[in-house]
Amino acid sequence: MLQYFFEDKSEESSWQLGGSAIPNAECDWIYRQHNCTNSEEPCEFSSPGYPGLYPNFQHCRYFFRSTDPALQIRIQFKSFDLPAGCDTHYLNIFDGPYSARTDPALQTLCGETKPDDLVFFSTGPSMVVEFISGSLPPPYNYIGFSATVLFGNNPHDRNTIGSKVDRSFCDWIFCSNSTPSARFGTPMDWYPKNLLCTFRFIPSVQSERAVVTLFSYFLESDHCGTFVEIHELGQADRGGRLLKKICGPISKYAAVGDHKSLEQYAAGPGRTLLVSFVSKSGNHVLGKTSEWLSGHFEFHNDRLLGTKILNTVCDTSFNDQDHQVSGSFSGPKIDFDSDQQLWLTSAPSDCDFILESNRNRSVSVTVQHATLIRPGEETTFWLCKTVCDRAGCACQMEGTDQKQILNDVFHVSFYSRTQPATLLSCLCGDLSEVLPITLSATNGIVQKFHRLAQTTAESDVYGFEAKYNFHEKIYECAKSSRSHAQGALYIATKRNVSQANTFHHLQCDWSVEVSSKFYIAIDVRLWDSDKSSKRVKKSDSQCSPKNTVKLFTSVSQRDKGKGIELCQNNAVTINSSKLVIRLTATGRHLRHRIFWKEVDPAGVDSAGGKIPSAIGSRMRNGMVNAFPVVLALLWTLWSHHCRLHA
Repeated sequence: MLQYFFEDKSEESSWQLGGSAIPNAECDWIYRQHNCTNSEEPCEFSSPGYPGLYPNFQHCRYFFRSTDPALQIRIQFKSFDLPAGCDTHYLNIFDGPYSARTDPALQTLCGETKPDDLVFFSTGPSMVVEFISGSLPPPYNYIGFSATVLFGNNPHDRNTIGSKVDRSFCDWIFCSNSTPSARFGTPMDWYPKNLLCTFRFIPSVQSERAVVTLFSYFLESDHCGTFVEIHELGQADRGGRLLKKICGPISKYAAVGDHKSLEQYAAGPGRTLLVSFVSKSGNHVLGKTSEWLSGHFEFHNDRLLGTKILNTVCDTSFNDQDHQVSGSFSGPKIDFDSDQQLWLTSAPSDCDFILESNRNRSVSVTVQHATLIRPGEETTFWLCKTVCDRAGCACQMEGTDQKQILNDVFHVSFYSRTQPATLLSCLCGDLSEVLPITLSATNGIVQKFHRLAQTTAESDVYGFEAKYNFHEKIYECAKSSRSHAQGALYIATKRNVSQANTFHHLQCDWSVEVSSKFYIAIDVRLWDSDKSSKRVKKSDSQCSPKNTVKLFTSVSQRDKGKGIELCQNNAVTINSSKLVIRLTATGRHLRHRIFWKEVDPAGVDSAGGKIPSAIGSRMRNGMVNAFPVVLALLWTLWSHHCRLHA
């Protein structure tokens, strides 16, 4: 007897309850935690066509994923009917993600198996069931399988690594000297009415602070019948302040790969952080998960590791007041038991390391080691390579869409803390012939590490190691003026700057004012770092964000960044008696100068707006003037004097 069936694929199958069909896939489904946490109505999945015959030559996958690492996935088969043998008809159960199928199957199922024996638990936030079918053998009556899936509490209490308060239902204490980081959460089975769960995170060192990341919570009671409060406690745990109150009804599920879904709270250094969960209604059905709170905590030593920026995956800030004057940072390498794991492995991310002085110092960052490609795969990353010159290093890319190419490779970039930010250097590809390099800036530095999604096996491959140092300024903005009618602006060298592979960045703002009857003429003398400090011909002049001069007629215009931009060898007259001049300089040696003087508007070329001759070659009285030459000599002697007394 031949059995057959017709399957309507235009509607969701009644045997795939709680799941979502994956687009452009014949029979792939995905199940997420917020649909499958009620044991009274668990989600279900089955072979195609169930309870009828399943089609020949199928390859179906069922993905089960949770954004809460503390939840466990439970799969229980209700029926199982496949042909004997595991050659062509079988199921693979994977404990973990399906990426590249690098891990062996937890178990392979085939033949007639008693459903009561088929119960599987995950050890993490994901599982995959893979169904393979070949040509159906006689007697052609195999109906496949059906199963339920439930996301619930791990049988092992997630808080056992902390200290439970005696005679309490769910009060826990976590100390940094015994538990530096872990997951925590409320009971997800039965609990009584008027439940109060408290979690205290106590640092053992004054420079430590507790940082809590809320992965998920579900508060269904109306009118704040269930709520979560987060407090920073005062000295000796007295007093304090409320950081956040979350009232029901509300639910939150951290979206993997969406960094904006991060929800983090932190106490001040040395202060206790208290998280309270209050449920007035309770949960009276055993096995039913109605309301819960789940998260992760870590103790962060700000003085040694920098200050973690909340609601980011890995952004960190350093300054010379709250942190060490010199130290190091890296990576970041992934701790697969940390709150970073889901976001760093599932999607590309940027980690910003912000270094800024509060004491009028410069900051230097030295990249000592970096692995941005796998060893042995140098040729596969030919799209991006690092090229350095006297003004810094750049990521050189092959192709038209350079921005997209850069987004598709690991790279490290450096930006100034000025407004607008200036890209100082970029590193990508094979760096064996480039490192170490040092970036120094008077206004602070932002080092950005762009990383791609990684598998577990790659977690320790990519990263970098760097050290930082806050120190006395090497360059400073100086000016020389003999009268209100003319003068010079320049960068003064305060100490020796002969270190190899060290690039300096400086931004200077000056205000110049002459008699209201005159205009201001400007002559820009920027030395091109790419050409051994030789003056650049006017025909070769190109504006670079690293080395440029901008002229503003007012402070408000400067704040908006709207001004006239000048390059290496420019001379121009501005029809204003007041100017704000901004010099941006980057390179191994900063030898830039700007000459200015007042000019009679009657002598200005109205067509081009420029003075008829170079500034310094003719003064107002018509005499030949050697002011630029003398000033250059004085500037050289002063630099030499500073180096001798450094």
